[in-house]
Amino acid sequence: MDRLSARHGVHQIFSDFLTLLICAFSHGKMEGLYLETINRYEKPEAYDFSEALAALVIEMTGDGTGMVDVLGIYFEENVSHGRNGQFFTPQQICDLLARMNTPDRYGSRILDPACGSGRMLLAMGKLNRFALFYGADVDANCAKMTAINLCLNGLFGEVAWMNSITNQFYCAWEIKPTVKGIPRIREITSRESYIHLKLPAEMEKVVRVPEQTSIVF
Repeated sequence: MDRLSARHGVHQIFSDFLTLLICAFSHGKMEGLYLETINRYEKPEAYDFSEALAALVIEMTGDGTGMVDVLGIYFEENVSHGRNGQFFTPQQICDLLARMNTPDRYGSRILDPACGSGRMLLAMGKLNRFALFYGADVDANCAKMTAINLCLNGLFGEVAWMNSITNQFYCAWEIKPTVKGIPRIREITSRESYIHLKLPAEMEKVVRVPEQTSIVF
């Protein structure tokens, strides 16, 4: 990633890397976007992306149990640097909160409406792999990181790039197994999304928040 960033900039490289991973894990269903992204790079650089994926898989397995948020760590240290408050909850805190709220029944649904890189969902996945995991984030890179983290760890559900406060929807990905049980990422519309709140047209005018409005917590 450092070799690629020297020429193209770390923000662009990281965003394109996430896009390429999403496309790769779609099992050929996003070939157009994949070619559009990779064609911006020379062949040696394309090989660097392949090496980055291999390194990601090796690093995220950790002690063999998986669920290591390598993407989120890299994003904080090299891309966001805390910009817009993008410091994610430390993994130890996520693990503690997960143990305090463990869903112990098969078929539970777990939602994080501001999921960041999906660290809290991974913590819940350590305790219940059979749940369905749902995440949403207003940052596109965060939503992509979460979708990739779920896919690489064999966790299923949906991740939306959206504003959870205003319900403004941009894109979403469903993570589910193929007929052979292999995790696959599929881009879905707002109509297919489980997270996106379906509002009657007359209600949308009442609850929609103007784009320029600042909300402070």
